[in-house]
Amino acid sequence: MYTKKSIKHTVLAAFLAASVISGGTGCRKHDSVPVRDGRDVLIESLQKKYGETFTFVENAGGGTAMTEHCAIFVRPEKLPDDTVYAVRGVFDGKTENRDNYMAFYLRKDAESYLKAVAEEVYGECRVFYAPDEMMVLPADMGKETDAEKMLQASKCSFSVLLPAGQDMSQKDRKLDELFEKLKGKGIRCYLYVAYSDDSRAYDLAESAADIDKAHILAECSLGMDDDFNITDKKWG
Repeated sequence: MYTKKSIKHTVLAAFLAASVISGGTGCRKHDSVPVRDGRDVLIESLQKKYGETFTFVENAGGGTAMTEHCAIFVRPEKLPDDTVYAVRGVFDGKTENRDNYMAFYLRKDAESYLKAVAEEVYGECRVFYAPDEMMVLPADMGKETDAEKMLQASKCSFSVLLPAGQDMSQKDRKLDELFEKLKGKGIRCYLYVAYSDDSRAYDLAESAADIDKAHILAECSLGMDDDFNITDKKWG
């Protein structure tokens, strides 16, 4: 005949045995939840943030959503010729998803802004802007962000092509003046300035890579770090 005490012991033993069989916890529901890849998490984050479709291009760092780092390249639906860099990582002690989409989205506005700055120094000129493909912007930057704020939070390649007939005797002074204007506005960049000797070559250039070096009288590359210290300045 079973007593209440023996029944209690029997039930307890059965529960412990079941716990051992299931892994010692009695509940392992979380084991059935698959670990999601960081690639999927990043793409979903981009689509939610910007309201458009992004297509995976390739990995740029690996990892999964359960780790602290994952980096990928994606192609935006509205900018099919551009490749956006997206990262899940720890920034200022906080895990966030960041990307450089707005640097491409605001390309024309950024180029217009930089052209206005260059014109204050040189007058007529052509300006070409290219985002740094491996940088990311703060997580709070979205489609409401303007070009100036985006430029202040990023780094880019900023090229200035000058037409034939420019006075080159002031080239150092004007380069310094342009640098100081950029510094005053908080814009860090890789700066390239070139003096052309041919109107047709000047007109035909569509990007910094398109500048015909056979028609360049003088050119200078200027680099700066995050504190606006000049890291490179060389005329050629």
